Amino acid sequence: MINRKLIIFVFIILFALTSNALGIDGAPRGKWWHDSLMSTKLNLTEKESQKIDALFIESMRRMIDLKSAVEKERFELRNLLENEIGNDAAVKEQFKNLEKARSAIAIERLQFLISIREILGIKRFRELSSFSENFRKERRKNDRLQ
Repeated sequence: MINRKLIIFVFIILFALTSNALGIDGAPRGKWWHDSLMSTKLNLTEKESQKIDALFIESMRRMIDLKSAVEKERFELRNLLENEIGNDAAVKEQFKNLEKARSAIAIERLQFLISIREILGIKRFRELSSFSENFRKERRKNDRLQ
């Protein structure tokens, strides 16, 4: 009974953390710097766009590895939770490992944003953040209407 409650609790936490980890505050998703409206609005130069492209490629390579590490840790946790002989200490330790792997993804996303801010400068980065927030609000509004 306790194992079942622990499994449910862990999966609720995992779901909540996953949904939070997927959000990127400060910049829109996708290759926004290739959008003609955005590049014009932010006055992006070709050189800046190329720097962002290179940054994106390197960040995505790291993200692939980091996401793989999360999946591995998630598998190990699931394996421990499904074991008939419950070892709470091992489950908690594995959960910590999973959280470290998730944290590494969040840190990579943050580093990407910091690098974007360095390329754009603070004024244009704020414009980008504002545009992103307005876009999200508009999308939520449209989703509610449908």
